[in-house]
Amino acid sequence: MQEKQEINVIGTNLQWDRTNGSFQFEGADVVLFWTKTALKTFIDTIEEVTGTEPARIVMETAGYRTGKIVSGFYKEIGEETEDVLALLPNIYAAAGWGAIEFKQLCLTERRAILSIRNDWESKVVRAQGKESPGTFLGGHWAGLLSGLLEETIWYKVTEYTSTEYTSTDEGSYKEIELYPSPMTPSENVREHIQTQEQQTITQLEAMVENRTIELRKMIRELSSPVIPVLDGILVTPVMGRFDQERSDDFTEKALQAIVDHKASMLILDVTGIKAMNNLILSTLEKVTQSVQLIGAVPIIAGISPELGMEMASKGIYLNNLKCFATLKHAIHYAIALEGIQIVKKEDK
Repeated sequence: MQEKQEINVIGTNLQWDRTNGSFQFEGADVVLFWTKTALKTFIDTIEEVTGTEPARIVMETAGYRTGKIVSGFYKEIGEETEDVLALLPNIYAAAGWGAIEFKQLCLTERRAILSIRNDWESKVVRAQGKESPGTFLGGHWAGLLSGLLEETIWYKVTEYTSTEYTSTDEGSYKEIELYPSPMTPSENVREHIQTQEQQTITQLEAMVENRTIELRKMIRELSSPVIPVLDGILVTPVMGRFDQERSDDFTEKALQAIVDHKASMLILDVTGIKAMNNLILSTLEKVTQSVQLIGAVPIIAGISPELGMEMASKGIYLNNLKCFATLKHAIHYAIALEGIQIVKKEDK
């Protein structure tokens, strides 16, 4: 067996050197991959690691950059653009990239329509069980023409399947429309990153919102308990910060507790309030008025001398309400009002 072999395939030179283990295509080192197995596995792995959409952009960007490399090679050797485009269909066919033909080509308008039959990308996509065309070849030809024409060219792929060959690879046929556009893989990557970032932000916002709702619910349950101390007498502490939502919730819970326990009195303990503001005052007024409307007696407990002086200085008065300095005094009053007497047990 000869150590070195060389053949010419439709004008394209291929060389093998078994001693060095090299294979050259038009004088440059290349390697061979089985399309439906090795190449498919390579692309499948990229999708598995990065995800389907990122892999699509990776393939498109890689295709675009390799196209720019091809154009750069011909620009360096001084080939005319028309001559290069005339050579490329045979070169790509010899490399197994499919049967390529320019259906339309207008260098003045920087536009072209390229048809490709039986390309390797369609074979891989079909082996993957997918229906949408790949992005490598479209990106590749966009990059190639962008380099040759020194203008940004982008692409659109339309893929067809011949009804005569639907079960074989010979059924693949696609057209790539190439045209001037500001779009580049960099723009696609930037848009993808922004989309991913926005999706991440939206997910985080949803998580924060859900957690906030849970915490608010927990705080409402913990901050405004209604405690039955004796038959007919309830106590609820008023503490912490109030907003309109908590004010409404506080009122609703207090009224519901009176109904559930068949209570006749509700003691509102404001010992935890250090400063009385308009929202707390309006909450107390709303609760006490609502309690009276359903036939129960509201009582205010825990107004310290300091809080009383502050309320007086602000012109805040809880008119027509029984107010006590301590919760103990309020409970004793409520017990007396109920006609209940607490008797100390005598030691025997």
